[in-house]
Amino acid sequence: MRFVVHTPPPPLARFVSQLWYYATPELPHVLERVLPSGAVNLLINIAEDELRWYDDPTAPAGVAAAGGAPSPARCHRLRGIAVCGAHAEHITIDTAEQREILGAEFTPGGAFPFFGPDVEALGGAHVSLEAIWGREADLVRERVLEAKTPEARLRALESALAARLLRPRAPPARDPAVDFALAAFADPSRACTVADVTGQLGMSAKRFIRSFTEQVGLTPKRYCRVRRFQQVISAIDRGERLSWAGVAAACGYYDQAHFIHDFRAFAGLTPTEYVARRRERNHVRLDG
Repeated sequence: MRFVVHTPPPPLARFVSQLWYYATPELPHVLERVLPSGAVNLLINIAEDELRWYDDPTAPAGVAAAGGAPSPARCHRLRGIAVCGAHAEHITIDTAEQREILGAEFTPGGAFPFFGPDVEALGGAHVSLEAIWGREADLVRERVLEAKTPEARLRALESALAARLLRPRAPPARDPAVDFALAAFADPSRACTVADVTGQLGMSAKRFIRSFTEQVGLTPKRYCRVRRFQQVISAIDRGERLSWAGVAAACGYYDQAHFIHDFRAFAGLTPTEYVARRRERNHVRLDG
């Protein structure tokens, strides 16, 4: 497996938290679940001109075909360059199409200058980049494919995003109220609620929620829940000695029962099941 991460320089760094390249031999399992991070991602499949995801095969209506592969009727397909919107639900992918993938993860609210009001519509959805950027999407993928090394491919994507950011007709920057809210939600010493933020901003809750959702892709309340869930995932990934009651308290849950309920809502698994089945951060096996 090869995983390369690149942090872009300013001014792009304000909007793109990281560019990444992932390549791996074919894995023995077929399906895996990707847990919600709350971030918008641009994905480019290097290995094939297609991106696929599936309805949850563990749901009552999900029926797997022979060999563990999902029923074709449950499969959704897009061209090989697409945007995965900020989502608060887990999604299911197959590892066959993940042999070589390039991506850009946007900062909270950072996708707005690239996709404008489409960011809200992307919430929880996968959309072909061609539907938003037109022919330019294919040109970006072509430039990436022409590059010969992972590092060169990352530079090609960085260049395309930087050019898009600086073009004269780019969407406007984030609303300062959204920037203020994101900073407040990220500061553990403040423990701000949505009501706290709207009160400090001196604006109506309706107006704030509308602006935040349009530019981040999730409502403020749902964004904060996903962010708290990801704090738990980070604690697990650090390999700390885990007391679930301690994790619940450290991450701001009312009690352990609330923590377990929220974790299951986002992951479809208990925290203990996640630890046992995780393959890498936010990815868990769905094979037996």
